[in-house]
Amino acid sequence: MESKLNLKVEVKVDPSLEKAQKIYNGLQEDIQKYLIEDYIKPQLEEGDKWISLFNELIDSEESRSLKYMCLLDPVTKIINNETALAKMRKINTEGFDRIYQQHFIEKRNTFSLVSDPYISMCMEFVMRRWH
Repeated sequence: MESKLNLKVEVKVDPSLEKAQKIYNGLQEDIQKYLIEDYIKPQLEEGDKWISLFNELIDSEESRSLKYMCLLDPVTKIINNETALAKMRKINTEGFDRIYQQHFIEKRNTFSLVSDPYISMCMEFVMRRWH
């Protein structure tokens, strides 16, 4: 006897993504392929590169010595790449999501004497990891 399980899953999709999907689906196949190969894949690879570098540097001797500046470039690149930022917030390495939220959404630097949120974030990452 076979039983069938009917599950209904409702997923809420951003209306702008639905519109983008409709436009994409209306494009010729060669144009879709071009967009994926020349635009989407490079963005994903670029973001992954910066995330990987961040993970490598947070464990480096520099970070262990509380020298936060080595993280500044990858953190800046991650924050300025929407795909990388979304991925990094999701995987939440070193509490990235909360620290990003505090510095860029709430606009509160951890270190009040530091006016640059990128630097304050990097300082917090090394302090959390190694202090």
